[in-house]
Amino acid sequence: MERGFEVAGGRQGDGDPGGERRGELAAVQAFFGRHAEAYRQSPGHRAGADLFALVAALDPQPHQRLLDVATAAGHTGLTFAPQVAEVVGLDATPAMAEAFAREAEARGVQNARFVTGDVHALPFPEGSFDLVTCRRAAHHFGDVVTAVAEMARVLRPGGRLGVVDMTPPADPEAAALFNDLERIRDASHVEALTPGRWAGVLEGARLELERLEVLVEPMPLDRWLYPVAPEPGVLAQLEDRWQRDEAAVRERVVTQGPEGWVYIKRRVLLVAQKP
Repeated sequence: MERGFEVAGGRQGDGDPGGERRGELAAVQAFFGRHAEAYRQSPGHRAGADLFALVAALDPQPHQRLLDVATAAGHTGLTFAPQVAEVVGLDATPAMAEAFAREAEARGVQNARFVTGDVHALPFPEGSFDLVTCRRAAHHFGDVVTAVAEMARVLRPGGRLGVVDMTPPADPEAAALFNDLERIRDASHVEALTPGRWAGVLEGARLELERLEVLVEPMPLDRWLYPVAPEPGVLAQLEDRWQRDEAAVRERVVTQGPEGWVYIKRRVLLVAQKP
């Protein structure tokens, strides 16, 4: 085992997560395993505006331990690393361990380690971390309620959770279109939650919401699709889906710009504290 990187299963006694969750996990591992290096190189994941907003919102301190859930190539956790005592990056895709290691070495980070594990059964004792982050990943979770409850469990009292994830428009038809387009792009997409549903999930986990805001970023279709290539077959599926809705619905999600279609990406940023 390479120093600083380890494989861990769920907590003992959690049992088999069931066939549906295994299927979801396999889809995630297949997609992200195939695109591990592309995500390591992704400018948006490496330095998106939402990342810097998350760092500022959590105000990390030198004595703190941070868990970055669904860390992928580690961009979020490794950005926090110089400001905290230790970072643990957890991801369900074993292939991401190598990408994480390369990124940590490139950044000169020595206080971070990678763990392979399931967000629905985090392999850490209760109260292990001062901060937990989860960026651009929760829409892949088969059970967000369980995942957030696990993040809350491993936070110490007074610890804080920071989440950034894509979020659909409030209108149900536009939300359905938003999620359907994401599934065409990436079959491992489960569902993006509205801000209201996120607030309910945090309340159910007995976390106190401190901050909730939505960041809007229109982007050309090819940049939204990355790392999926804008092949004719994919583009045809996307256009077929969005043309099923009336213009008033479609324009909440995708619009026609002077240089082609523009996807309206929305991300919710949440910060909550464990009492």
